[in-house]
Amino acid sequence: MSLDLGHLLQAQLGNVLNRFVTAHGESAEGSAKATGLAIPAVIAGLVKHISGNPANAGSLFDLVKGSTGHTLDGAVEQAESGHNINGLIDLGENLLPNLFGSKASNVADQIAVESGISKASAGSLLSLALPLVLSGLRGEAQKNDLNKAQLLGLLGQQQGWLSQVLSGNMLSALGISSLSGLFGGLTGLLGGAGAATAATAATAAAASSGSGLGKWIALALAAAVGFFAFKSCSTGQPKVEPAPAQEAAAPAEAPASETVAPAAAVEPEAEPAVALNPDTALVTYEDGVAKFYFATAKKDVADGAEMIVADVIAAGKEGKKLVVSGFADSTGNAAANAELSKQRAQAVKAFFEAQGVDATNIELRKPESTTGAIGNDVEGRRVEVRVEG
Repeated sequence: MSLDLGHLLQAQLGNVLNRFVTAHGESAEGSAKATGLAIPAVIAGLVKHISGNPANAGSLFDLVKGSTGHTLDGAVEQAESGHNINGLIDLGENLLPNLFGSKASNVADQIAVESGISKASAGSLLSLALPLVLSGLRGEAQKNDLNKAQLLGLLGQQQGWLSQVLSGNMLSALGISSLSGLFGGLTGLLGGAGAATAATAATAAAASSGSGLGKWIALALAAAVGFFAFKSCSTGQPKVEPAPAQEAAAPAEAPASETVAPAAAVEPEAEPAVALNPDTALVTYEDGVAKFYFATAKKDVADGAEMIVADVIAAGKEGKKLVVSGFADSTGNAAANAELSKQRAQAVKAFFEAQGVDATNIELRKPESTTGAIGNDVEGRRVEVRVEG
């Protein structure tokens, strides 16, 4: 299905968002510029959130097609009529940290810089834009009866539009190194039946454990339901209580590859760990780090990896050093796991050599931290690649 989300969402949401920002005392020109940035920023954030992550992709599909997002039905019409604006903003404020992580304030600040509106107005605009964009996507998904692959395909067609409207500074604010790497991760989800199977399994796991975007959406929408119900019998403007935040525990890491020099300590990840079918290999590229996830007991690099890590390959060909660090499962035979992890790191090294990177530009480096994979076998089945120099 071919659809220009840029024109569609601008037509659906542009006027209501412009009026909202103008009502905050901003100029018409600044309001239009800010709206023209907020909508694509939300789409880019959605693509970043699901790129290479089957669990998040499944949660998004349930939101825009399933019962999880029923409260979003009619949100655009409500905003156009001026009803429940505060409730929609509160809903957006609850969801923004789970979509953008710690980058939400950076994105709002960059909207302010590029449009000339105040940071406060930009923050409110972004909070309102998120549920309205999701409502617009939900409307299109239902109208066209999109399945999961079609929805991902639709999002995958937006690279050209986003490259025209999002500046390099905005991409940096979003935590996106490059759009090619970002959309390569999305292509990986569409690459075959294996990815689809992983998405189904990971979504079920996320639902059963109450983790990931789906849980947060359910909590935030439940809060919104209460607000809308209260609003219908009150003329006040009550605020939705934000859903309680929960930090994902950082998985421990086990050493794997041969030591050449100690790598920098791995920081705990702010976002939930990847949920993946144990029989599936996957590659992601985010915030300058390429992560190669392997199927259980396997050392085969995922198909299509060269598209996802194209920027890393290019850096290696330019003479920059690619540091390859492997991690091991925390369960089972420690010696066997360490050996398999070493073989996986060597497989990743061989992969980059096959792409034309000189072997002298690739270094196998044992990670300094050895606690990252305990309790999370998926993270223990990964090899990370960072660019130095």
